[in-house]
Amino acid sequence: MSNIEAMRRALTEVVSKGDFTVPPYPAVAMRLQRVLARDNYAIADVADVVATDAPLAATVLAAANSALVAGASPITSLSRAVNRLGARTVGSIALASGVGALATSGGVLQDVKFRVWRRGVTCALACQKLAPASQLDPEEAFLAGLLHGFGRSVAVASLERLLKTYQPPRPLTAVEWLNIADQHRAVLAHAVAESWQLPTTIAEAIDPGATAGSSALADLVVYADQLAADLDAGRMPAARAPSETPHLDELIASLPATLDALAPQASLRPSAASPLLAKPERALTGELRHKSLPVVDRKSKGAAELKTLGLTTTGLQVESSRPFQESSMVRLAVGGGDAPWDIWFNVALCVASGARYRVELELFSPTRESRERWRALFDAP
Repeated sequence: MSNIEAMRRALTEVVSKGDFTVPPYPAVAMRLQRVLARDNYAIADVADVVATDAPLAATVLAAANSALVAGASPITSLSRAVNRLGARTVGSIALASGVGALATSGGVLQDVKFRVWRRGVTCALACQKLAPASQLDPEEAFLAGLLHGFGRSVAVASLERLLKTYQPPRPLTAVEWLNIADQHRAVLAHAVAESWQLPTTIAEAIDPGATAGSSALADLVVYADQLAADLDAGRMPAARAPSETPHLDELIASLPATLDALAPQASLRPSAASPLLAKPERALTGELRHKSLPVVDRKSKGAAELKTLGLTTTGLQVESSRPFQESSMVRLAVGGGDAPWDIWFNVALCVASGARYRVELELFSPTRESRERWRALFDAP
């Protein structure tokens, strides 16, 4: 029996016996729901609840200043942030933040957990953005998309518990771990929906027996999850209909900054390399051309010192003074002069190299113009 099949059977037994843990509904999200359920709540009431949770407060401020909703001037107060985002959107962010903290808590499969979290939040954001075109409520669609992916997080957490008593003879790749977890995503997502007593429409949309045409919400969630999978694999997703193309373009353009804003901060401090997770020698494909291109980490705090090692047609390899969480978003200023190119990358690989780190960064869902501009950098002498 192969390593993968052994772990798959072990997880199947855990799920069939119900021997898995459904995390509790995030407390601060629950308090916000109670506020939002009142007829006479004020923006200040929502801001006061958010202020009780420092990580959530930071996330709400970051989201309010992200490309998804940002206005002309930066926001520094929670009341203004809630006003810009909308109270119900803040409620969704609170749930996403709480779920993210649960989903990405440290462990031997930390890199897998973060990748699962990113795909789940991407699915939720896609549901939220595309819901109006299907006459669906955006916040309900966001919750359905988030819970759809959270089933994978529960599966990965169950795998980590299994690894305390059984370990495969060889380390598995992130894709292999994800494939094992994915087979039980629907059952575990439905278990979460039941435990959290979510609305019937959401439970039905993520039901294991749901098929194409079951409901408009179920169809949207399935499409959004495939869209998230395409982006995770570096593919440009296609709209279901021409009318959705502008919304999809807006989503993709704003997605890196939004994912960066919503990322649980604790998970962005990478854990030590896991002996159970096999990493490739290289993540970027194609020829690596050695170049001395100036690059600067745009992170406002704790920015890494970077040195370009080489370029491929889809990204670049750098030497970094600090590690990066794989599958996280990073914004770099590329090129010298008075007008460097600000561009978002996906962290495809991060491995220790002496006292520093070798990091491979892949262009995140680039437009045709961006691909052509990058190709020109690659071809330049």
